[in-house]
Amino acid sequence: MSRPLAPAAVFVGRFQPPHAAHVATVQHALVHASRVLVLLGSANLARSIRNPFSAPERAAMFGAALRETGVRRGRVLFRPLPDRFNAELWAADVRAAAAEVFGPETPVQLVGFEKDASTAYLRWFPAWERLPAPELPGLNATDLRAAWLTGRPLPEGVPPPVRAFLARFAVTPAFIRLQAEWAAVEAARADLPPGIHLHEERWLHVAQGQVWLHTRQDDIGRGLWELPGRVLPPGELPATPADALFDHPARALVAPTAAHVWLGPPPASFVARPVSLQRALVLPRRFFEDHHVILTRLWVRE
Repeated sequence: MSRPLAPAAVFVGRFQPPHAAHVATVQHALVHASRVLVLLGSANLARSIRNPFSAPERAAMFGAALRETGVRRGRVLFRPLPDRFNAELWAADVRAAAAEVFGPETPVQLVGFEKDASTAYLRWFPAWERLPAPELPGLNATDLRAAWLTGRPLPEGVPPPVRAFLARFAVTPAFIRLQAEWAAVEAARADLPPGIHLHEERWLHVAQGQVWLHTRQDDIGRGLWELPGRVLPPGELPATPADALFDHPARALVAPTAAHVWLGPPPASFVARPVSLQRALVLPRRFFEDHHVILTRLWVRE
């Protein structure tokens, strides 16, 4: 006699982009659960070489790849999940999303394969049953993005609907910007000592319903808003203690970088202009790296 299906499973990832291992994991979860909630991480971050696709774009690619394998609509649901750069807040968002979709009392299985520090979150939900995912070695989204952005052939394991989307995206201005960012990040990393941890100075100034921001002009994050400030040379630290520190290891694109943030007007040497705070708060994907997270975490203290 077959075991009855669990009512719900949750699969969390960035899926930048989805590939065959992701599809196989959802198929595996559907053998054990009636419905699967796929949470699309980093949904609040701007396009970058690490996160080139929006949550709706990833949902469309992933859904098309699943339908091609015969997965019925309605059994898999997609929801955006923001990066919080804070484990407790992020885990609370995951639980809240599951409760909203399945109901607060529904037993949940958490799908995943624990491989490294990036999947340590699987241990953060002790009340949920673990559903181990099948491991497909030799397939990862990092290598896939690298091949796509440098014009090399895509690896095996890219579903046809995803290949088609990537081909269409590759003729857009956004792809050209991402290629330039890739080259700039690679060059910046080559200039740094191995294993370096950097520091940056930033200022958050909010007054009269406005926040002072700078628009980036170089190829890394071109056109995005950032808090005024600068990345310090390797080995250099700020001269005075900051009001807040943001040092999540994944917050910066080039290298692990700790942001020392002061509350108040930036020094005159840093160019910034006032932007409506109300507008800035509702446009997280206009911001560079985690600067919108810093804004939302600190602005009430101004």
